[in-house]
Amino acid sequence: MRARATEETAMPAPGQEYVFDPGWEKETERLRTNEAIWDPGTAERLERLGVGPGWNCLEIGAGSGSMVRRLADLVGPAGRVVATDLETGRLGEVAGLRGVEVVRHDLRTEELPAAAFDLVHSRMVLQHLPDRAAAVGRMVRALRPGGLLFLEDTDSSTLFRSFLSEDFLQDVRAAGYGVMRESGHDPRGGHVDLRLALAAGLEATAEGRAVMVRGGSEQARHYMLWLEYMRPRILAAGLLDEARLDEALAEMADPAHHWLSQVLISTVGRKPGGRAKARP
Repeated sequence: MRARATEETAMPAPGQEYVFDPGWEKETERLRTNEAIWDPGTAERLERLGVGPGWNCLEIGAGSGSMVRRLADLVGPAGRVVATDLETGRLGEVAGLRGVEVVRHDLRTEELPAAAFDLVHSRMVLQHLPDRAAAVGRMVRALRPGGLLFLEDTDSSTLFRSFLSEDFLQDVRAAGYGVMRESGHDPRGGHVDLRLALAAGLEATAEGRAVMVRGGSEQARHYMLWLEYMRPRILAAGLLDEARLDEALAEMADPAHHWLSQVLISTVGRKPGGRAKARP
């Protein structure tokens, strides 16, 4: 059975919450395999931005803490990293690092300390929120003059593009992202970040990156977990049947297959006033 709706046509349902359940038994693995895809590029960009000793940094939606560790290494003992999330239970290991503070925070409704940070970073957070302009406003107010806002969100249109076929897993992408959109996820969320940063008065630019994923790898495991999690909802919506989902999982597990990830769009904006912080 092929998808009867696409992520471009499915509309958000009022009152829906975040797509993924923090209490799912495989959520920690899902987060860590997501880190396996995106951490190297994020770390490279943090270094390119000059994040260094003595910086005060805020990591929003810290997940299982991989970027918190990286930031802590960059800012050193003279710096500070505040890690926030709705679910902080997975941040126990980084909470003990020198200069790291873990705080439960809801970006949708709660303000942040004003003018407190040299860098505010979030990855794959804004694309799930109902009022992203308000969220960006909170993050901008948390920046010191001259501070940097670093936002990372995706465009899913490239996902599963493969030399095998233009149709490779495209029915699965359409079904899964269509269901996700019903929970408020925006499949073009990364495009919105730049517009919001500019509207907030920042000097901002954006660029995108994608990763070629090999079937059966740790990175491929992330997409298998995504489909496993989405499976009941895809079936309930009648978008694909059991046989097609089993086939898709087998295709993702096959090392002979390679496919493109989403494009992760990185937006960097500088708050006016003061001077951009530099390495000593």
